[in-house]
Amino acid sequence: MQRFGEFMQEWLYGEGGYYRSLRIGKEGDFYTSVSVSEFFGYTLAYYLQQQLNLLPNQKIAIIEIGAERGNLISDIAFFLQENYKDFKKIDFLILEPLKPLHNIQKQNFLQKIDSKEPFIVEDFQAIKSLHYDFIFYCSNELLDAFPCELYHQEQMAFIENDTLRFQKAPAPIEQIARKFNLQISEIPLGVEEFIKNCDDCAKNWMFLTFDYGSLESRNEFSLRFFEKHTTKNLFISPKSTEYDKSFLESFGQYDITYDVNFAIWNSHFQSIGAKKLFCHRQNRALVDMGLDKVGEWYIAKYGLESFMKNSSKIRTLIEPGLLGERFFGMAFVK
Repeated sequence: MQRFGEFMQEWLYGEGGYYRSLRIGKEGDFYTSVSVSEFFGYTLAYYLQQQLNLLPNQKIAIIEIGAERGNLISDIAFFLQENYKDFKKIDFLILEPLKPLHNIQKQNFLQKIDSKEPFIVEDFQAIKSLHYDFIFYCSNELLDAFPCELYHQEQMAFIENDTLRFQKAPAPIEQIARKFNLQISEIPLGVEEFIKNCDDCAKNWMFLTFDYGSLESRNEFSLRFFEKHTTKNLFISPKSTEYDKSFLESFGQYDITYDVNFAIWNSHFQSIGAKKLFCHRQNRALVDMGLDKVGEWYIAKYGLESFMKNSSKIRTLIEPGLLGERFFGMAFVK
């Protein structure tokens, strides 16, 4: 019998796992803010530039975690190359355990940035060995890709003979459920270890991420699959354990995802002394981070006509009915 979290880990990251090939974009299974518009990455870059201006002369890295094609780090680097005077002093890294993606990420970066190459590393230890004074960690739709356990009223999901079964949850899972007042929920695995690894790589850092979810548990299941821009829920009802038995038939062929409970991440970041800078819906976060200033820069560089051609993509990022209120932006600093 296998824990669901172990099963999900293999589905997404194991041999033949979902994330070992490219799945995002028009020809893939789903869109992200990064794939919708470069303005997402440009806005993050504008915000990071304001933070960089406050730092003394230090060894600094900007690191994307969960990069897929590497488009986010490339967009950030492109904007900073155009606007930040000390661009050449910054290192750009991609933390990517999946080797099949390394060359794609590197080539995509080099298509936009011809003055330097990104470092692509497979683990946190490689980052730690570079001895940075300050690290900016960036990610988009990373948190929902953490394997999770499925918890339902003191029981937890296991896989046995291609069947999903719920049995008594072990004590560590019960402790998490009690701490966050969870009755029915996905419980992400490895959060504490991940944040500790980020913390160990530099004395000072910022973690900036965007994902979909809620600020606290809704006490219902949200686990679902994406395939060719369609969504398929695992559970027949979000509050029951009755599930669609066909989901095991296509191992690794579509994305498994769930709504992020930001309260869990917030608690773990604060437990190591990190300060929360913000946690807002994506539309507010991007506006506060300088989306309008990015628009002004773009018009000055490429012209109003080009900007207007991109305006629908920008609206997709911020409109409430699209990505604007379904997603949250969150930043911590230490």
